[in-house]
Amino acid sequence: MLLGEYLVREGLATGEEIDDALKEQARSGGRLGEILQSRFSIRALDYYRALSGYYGLPFADLTERQPDISLLHEKDRLLYSSALLMPVWREDGETVVATADPGEETFRRIRERWGRGSKIAVTSKFDIFWTLQKAFERKYTDEIVSELYEKAPEKSAFKTFTRPQIGFAAGLIFLSAIILYVSYPTGVIIFNAFLTFSVLLVLLYKLFLSVAGFFTGAGRDDAGIDEKTLPVYTILVPLFREKRVTIEHLAGNIRRLDYPVHRLDVKLVLEGDDHETIGIVKEMRLPSYFEIVRVPPGEPRTKPKACNYALKFARGEFVTIYDAEDRPDVDQLKLAVSAFRRGDEKLACIQCALNYYNSRENWLTRMFTLEYTFWFDLMLPALSRINHPIPLGGTSNHFRTEFLKDMVAWDPFNVTEDADLGIRMNRLGYRSIVANSTTYEEANCRVAGWIKQRTRWIKGYMQTYLVHMRTPVRLLRELGPGGFLGFQLFIGGVVFSNLANILLLVIFFISLVIGYEKTSFMFPSPTIEVAWFNLLAGNLMLIALNLMAALRRRMYGLIPYVVTAPLYWLLASIASYRALHQLFFQPSYWDKTEHGISSFFYAAGKEGKEN
Repeated sequence: MLLGEYLVREGLATGEEIDDALKEQARSGGRLGEILQSRFSIRALDYYRALSGYYGLPFADLTERQPDISLLHEKDRLLYSSALLMPVWREDGETVVATADPGEETFRRIRERWGRGSKIAVTSKFDIFWTLQKAFERKYTDEIVSELYEKAPEKSAFKTFTRPQIGFAAGLIFLSAIILYVSYPTGVIIFNAFLTFSVLLVLLYKLFLSVAGFFTGAGRDDAGIDEKTLPVYTILVPLFREKRVTIEHLAGNIRRLDYPVHRLDVKLVLEGDDHETIGIVKEMRLPSYFEIVRVPPGEPRTKPKACNYALKFARGEFVTIYDAEDRPDVDQLKLAVSAFRRGDEKLACIQCALNYYNSRENWLTRMFTLEYTFWFDLMLPALSRINHPIPLGGTSNHFRTEFLKDMVAWDPFNVTEDADLGIRMNRLGYRSIVANSTTYEEANCRVAGWIKQRTRWIKGYMQTYLVHMRTPVRLLRELGPGGFLGFQLFIGGVVFSNLANILLLVIFFISLVIGYEKTSFMFPSPTIEVAWFNLLAGNLMLIALNLMAALRRRMYGLIPYVVTAPLYWLLASIASYRALHQLFFQPSYWDKTEHGISSFFYAAGKEGKEN
């Protein structure tokens, strides 16, 4: 009897459902049981019980009878999670091995590993994953927290400042104090000259990148991809204290993806003590390709730590991250697979553009949209084109799973973990490209929430800069002169220009109030000319760059708002000083972004469900 006939006989599926599943199997490949669970109403537990009956094997319910954890060996963790099998008990001197993937290949592997006399039972894949998390919780936690620091301590943000960096900063402060003591006017002139010329250099670099990005085209070549060749794709979705409506919209947006659902491996990554969110997810009874991964509570409580933990259970050939409110283009996964197959072994990451579906909500969301359009449509494509290191965005970046694991993935102590990962990849000779696909998010529509979110981002850039500048000579050798300069201007420059913005405004305000004659000693020529250029031409340049971004994406309704860009960057400066304070006192503190607060959020979710 065929499996489909058996399931019909057992009342778990109708003949029509089996026919539909077989048609889907002929179109996109995959196993019949996976298709039935992901597309129809068959419950996972019922399916696995039926599978045990079909093969004439006992069913092992690991929630009723606890497995013998002593039989699990650390060196076999990857085998257990990838092959969906594990030893669970000893009976009559033989090992009982439970599997969620019965078949001749699995039976052969069990006999080779545990002997021909070993006994086989069927269990659910969820029981296997829960058992692994329970058995190796401490080991997994230790690895994700300390692995990068133990393998490459100079690339970990576990320590914010190294002794050489502290010594360098102390020496610089001491030298500045001496110069100010000996000749106060000279010290002030040097300080102002450094500020003005450095900001000018950052502005010119942004102009160069924007022009290059404006004329950089990107294709969408996924035509003709054979769905039977599509691999399993893991999607990590870190959730923490999320609303039910947010998770409902998330599930709807993932269902919209044009990808065989039985080849999706969606991990809902939850903090182990976030009982409210865990309860919401359980109540929703999501399809079987959604799995809960509980991250053991503990510090640091960050998104990279949670993703590192979930990565231990990833079954896909490729992996990506989506945030709770994300709405990716429906063909994004196929585009990523196609791009990886066209690329060489040095292609490590496909970064998709990010933008906002609530751009028209208020002034803040309009400016946020302009900034993201400028960043992802102009800046990052230009960095990819000239092969400068790309600081990845926090979501919709796609990786080869094995490569990511070999890289030790994300730094759990860095709060802008993907920017840091992008630099680490480039240092090892790998590259990232920006795909012509967009993921739409919810722009923070409240000033207080925006400042908290921006504080985290800028603090992460500060961490990234400090980490990679611990060995500047080595960084120069690995990135090359162009990449090294790009790192200084793009990572360091973003932080520096935001901090300098307020300082320059304060200095100019004092000069205007007191009078230029009384403060001219601070701005001798040509410093004063460059300073005024930064203030006037620099702001006009930023306005023009935002205009280019709006034109590139044809967001013509945002064009009138580009003139208010200086006010928006003033908010960024405020967040930068908040980030600087946290860098010293709360370096790994994660300022949580609240989702589902926009009135546009509900409209976007409704549209996703209808599609």
